[in-house]
Amino acid sequence: MVIIFVWQFSWLLGLDITAEQKAELPGPEFALVLPGINPIIPLEYLFYVILAFIIAIIVHEFSHGILTYASDLKVKTMGLIYLIVPMGAFVEPDEEQLKKTTIAKRMRIFAAGPIANFVVVLITIMLFSFVFMSSVEPIQPIKEGVTVFEVIENSPADKISITKRSVILSINETELSDYENFDSRFLAFSQAISQINSNDTVNISYYYNGKYYDKNITVDDKYNYTGNITDIGKAFTGIYSFIPIESHLEILKNPITTSFPDGFLFFFVLPITSYFEGYNPIVSPFTDSYEINGPLGALPAGFFWFIVNALYWVFWLNLMVGLFNVLPMGPLDGGYLFKDLIRGLVKKIKKGISEEKLEKIVKNVSLVISLTILFLILFPFLFKYI
Repeated sequence: MVIIFVWQFSWLLGLDITAEQKAELPGPEFALVLPGINPIIPLEYLFYVILAFIIAIIVHEFSHGILTYASDLKVKTMGLIYLIVPMGAFVEPDEEQLKKTTIAKRMRIFAAGPIANFVVVLITIMLFSFVFMSSVEPIQPIKEGVTVFEVIENSPADKISITKRSVILSINETELSDYENFDSRFLAFSQAISQINSNDTVNISYYYNGKYYDKNITVDDKYNYTGNITDIGKAFTGIYSFIPIESHLEILKNPITTSFPDGFLFFFVLPITSYFEGYNPIVSPFTDSYEINGPLGALPAGFFWFIVNALYWVFWLNLMVGLFNVLPMGPLDGGYLFKDLIRGLVKKIKKGISEEKLEKIVKNVSLVISLTILFLILFPFLFKYI
C-alpha cells in the first residue's frame, strides 16, 4: 500500500496537464464510502455497500476480540454500533495487559482484523468466480462477432442505429463467425474495413437486444474525424471501440490467475470503470450479454445478478478495509504493528536500551511515518487545488 501511494505521488507530480484538466480530477468525495456522494458508488448500490460494510467491520473488530481472548488477555467491552442497522463494531482490550504482553502476541492481535478481512476477500472471490460466474457464458451472437462499446455521434454507424452493445456479425461479405476468438474476429473486422474505400456503401449485419439486423452502411472518410492526412481515403464507420466480453468473462471466472496482475486489477477497478467509462460487466444492461447455465440457471436472472453484485461489494469493501488498516500510521492496526516492529528491531540492535529511550525512538519514528502516509493519502485530493 505504501508503494502504491508513493507511485501515485510521483505519477501525479509528473503529470503535465492544464488547469482545466486538473479541475476535473477526483476530489475528496472519492475518499468517502458513501453511496450517492462518492461518484463511483451510485445510490442504487446502497444495500450492497451497507451489507459489505457491516460484514467488513464486524469481522474486523470481532477478530481482534477473539485473538485477545485467545491470548489470555482481558476484553473490557465488545459490541455493535447501531444506526437503524449495524454500522460498526468495537472491541476494547485491557490496555495495561496489552502493553505488558509480548510483542509477538500483541502483533498477532492487531493483525487479526486485517487478516480476517482478507479471509472474507478470498471466500467471496471463490463464491463469485468458481460458483456463480462459472455458470455464465456469453450468448451465441457474442461468440460470433465483436461487441461495440463506443460509437461517434452522427457517424455512419450511428445513422443506421448501431449503438453500444451491438454485436457486429459481418461487414462487406466478411463473416466474423468464421473466426474462433475475439482477437481474430476483431482483426478480421479491421482488415475488412481496410479493403473499403471512403464513401463506399457496403452490407453490414449486427445483433442488438434480441434482434438481428442486415443493413447497408455508407462509410465516411477517416480524415474527417482525425485530421491526419495519412487517413485521407480510408473508410471509417464511426465505431470507436469494442468490448472483449469473452476475455472479460474469463477474468471474472478467475481474477486471481487469469492474466495476473492485470486481470485482478481489471476485477478490482470495476466501480471506477463503471463511473469513468460507463462499463461494468456485472450490472445491467451488460448482463444481457450472458446466459446462465447449469443448476444456477434455475434462479431468476435478477436474483442471480443481485447475489453476484452483493458478493462483489463484500469482496471490494473488505479488501479496502483490510488494505487501509495495514497502513503504518496511527491509529490504524498497521500503525500499532509498525510500532511493535520498530520496538523489536531497536531492542535487537541496541540491547539494554532503557524503556524510556526505546519509547521515544518508537514514538518519533512512527510519528514521521504516520505524517508521511497521511500526506500521501491526502495529496491526490489536494492536487487539483494546488
